Amino acid sequence: MLAVSGTRADWGLLQPVLALLRDDARFTLEILVTGQHLMAGSTSVAAIEAAGFTVRHCVDMGLAEGDGDAALCAAAGRAVAGVGAVLADSRPDMMLVLGDRYEILSAVTAALLSKVPVAHIAGGDVTEGAFDDSIRHAMTKMSALHFTTTEEAATRVRQMGETPARVFVTGSPGIDLVLAVPRMDRAAFFDSVGLEPQARNFVITLHPATLSADNAAMARAMLDTLEAYPQAGLIFTGSNADPGAAELDEIIRAWVAGRDNAVFHASLGSARYFSALAHCDLVLGNSSSGLYEAPSFAIPTVNIGDRQARRVRAVSVIDCAPEAEAIHAAIDTALAGDWSGTVNPYGDGQAAPRIVAHLAAVTDPAALIRKSFEDVAHG
Repeated sequence: MLAVSGTRADWGLLQPVLALLRDDARFTLEILVTGQHLMAGSTSVAAIEAAGFTVRHCVDMGLAEGDGDAALCAAAGRAVAGVGAVLADSRPDMMLVLGDRYEILSAVTAALLSKVPVAHIAGGDVTEGAFDDSIRHAMTKMSALHFTTTEEAATRVRQMGETPARVFVTGSPGIDLVLAVPRMDRAAFFDSVGLEPQARNFVITLHPATLSADNAAMARAMLDTLEAYPQAGLIFTGSNADPGAAELDEIIRAWVAGRDNAVFHASLGSARYFSALAHCDLVLGNSSSGLYEAPSFAIPTVNIGDRQARRVRAVSVIDCAPEAEAIHAAIDTALAGDWSGTVNPYGDGQAAPRIVAHLAAVTDPAALIRKSFEDVAHG
């Protein structure tokens, strides 16, 4: 089994599944990292190995050359070639991937051309404000096994013509990780991020909305809004390696500089991030973690813009336009509400064992590369 990860985000969701595969004698696990993991200054490979995993393959996409459209197209091409070379050498029985990133689409493309069947986690979700939506659906059509986070997502995968017997509703393995990772105590957490805790504290992650024209305006609207909360502690985390991410991070870093109530970290890692959710009062931005993981901590998410449009959400998720007035109103609503009864729609924390059980039931992986399109009857 070759598992592929391109960012800290998909690694965190994959980790519970990979831990079971690593410790199961029925599987031989190899891990390939690419994308953001290999950018200059990244510590994620070291964190992966510190968690007890071995990174067997590294495919550098050359993301240091920029995050413009042409640069990312070139990077995607390098990823296809690099992953293809790994597949030719290691010949895995199957590739395991998660999500909707262009780095992973490159890996899946290489697998398709190399006749390696793909097992895909989190297909069928919808996020209409980003090109990730199209990538996710494309990966579904290129994959042989589908592990979805919700029944709604499974319905969409079947609607795309995938064989129902290969579609499994497992929940999100991110919930498994939430339940498994120990929390830091409050004082240790805030000390680790270099922030004096305030009466209210926000966790903030803003990614480019890749189908929008002006992400910088969205960032400035958010930051202008935060001027109205000088007594709040603000913990910013960095953007994914999407088009425009460097500009967003630069804008936010410049705003944070010199402020006693704000800090910026490119990444917190799972333990510190979940500790942040445990000890803070609000998630702000447009990250999928505000919809996937934050509800398990019974704290509200203010979701800015349409990057996560139509993704299934808990009652604790408050959507708003990427405009200062709308963001301000949403933050006030979030802080005034009682979210203690929030139910996370993404599962019960047992996704990983379900996924591994389905993988173990595959007796002939090579047979999975042949697919039939299942027509959906319309009444």
